[in-house]
Amino acid sequence: MKAVAQTLGVSRSNLHDRLSGRTKPRRRYHKAQDAAVLPLITTLVAARPT
Repeated sequence: MKAVAQTLGVSRSNLHDRLSGRTKPRRRYHKAQDAAVLPLITTLVAARPT
């Protein structure tokens, strides 16, 4: 397990938890939530000189 963890660049405890099913998989990213914030960010970025 140590060699696999080192190769993947993760901790052994993290690898063990994932293999044993203790951790929950990440939820999907919802881009629809960004639609309200995107125009505000675009305005701020466009106002910058460079």
